[in-house]
Amino acid sequence: MNSLLKACLAGGLLLAAPALAQSDEDDPYAYPDDEAARASDKARKDDDDAYERRRKLVDETDEFREAAERENDDGFDKLSRLDDPNLGVAVEFGAGLLLVDSARGDFSDNRPAMGVRATWEFGRSLENEPLREALFADLRWLYGSLSDGTNFIKGDTRLHYFTLAPAYLLRFGQSAFGIYAQAGGGLAYQNTGITVGDEETKVNGLKPVIQYGIGLRGRPALSRTLHLTLRIEAMGLRRGYANDFFFGGSAGIGF
Repeated sequence: MNSLLKACLAGGLLLAAPALAQSDEDDPYAYPDDEAARASDKARKDDDDAYERRRKLVDETDEFREAAERENDDGFDKLSRLDDPNLGVAVEFGAGLLLVDSARGDFSDNRPAMGVRATWEFGRSLENEPLREALFADLRWLYGSLSDGTNFIKGDTRLHYFTLAPAYLLRFGQSAFGIYAQAGGGLAYQNTGITVGDEETKVNGLKPVIQYGIGLRGRPALSRTLHLTLRIEAMGLRRGYANDFFFGGSAGIGF
């Protein structure tokens, strides 16, 4: 009887071993320490990839890479010259209406006028960031003419204004447009010819002139180093005892 029980027990153990072996999973058991290590390695790899992407964005050009290595007294290098590398020089052609103070007692003699203006944004030479886009100066030539009289007596007057005037621009947020106020001075050259019958008498003269006014200025970008410059303005010209006014606009190219 004992021999029969032993034989049955041994047979049962032999059949149970293959069944237990088939129920085991193919992958080894994952211990908690191994899972933590793999999660830490994955997080470290993600951080390295993110850092590499940021580094490539910062190092797009050699200019930014060199600027990042330089420091000023505050420990930071200003990148404004790299963001906008323009020289701050522009040339514009303008036209409008010139209101010449009338010698006949009227408010004005209104005539068309034209001119050329060179602009220098001298604020770019300063280290102060708010003043960089705000300060500029105009060197201007403006021309207008008058003609009046009869067939027997006639007068022709040609006016040339040469002025230099700094200005302060207040931008509309981060846009390319803003309003400005301007004041400066220069010279007014007046060439007058008075014709009586067949004889003409010419009178030329120079007078100091004070320029002042307000306007709207824009410099939308055409490329990284080229801008379109636009201007609408109302300007006063104090010429001796006479007060002339100019209303007009201009357009040009900025570098």
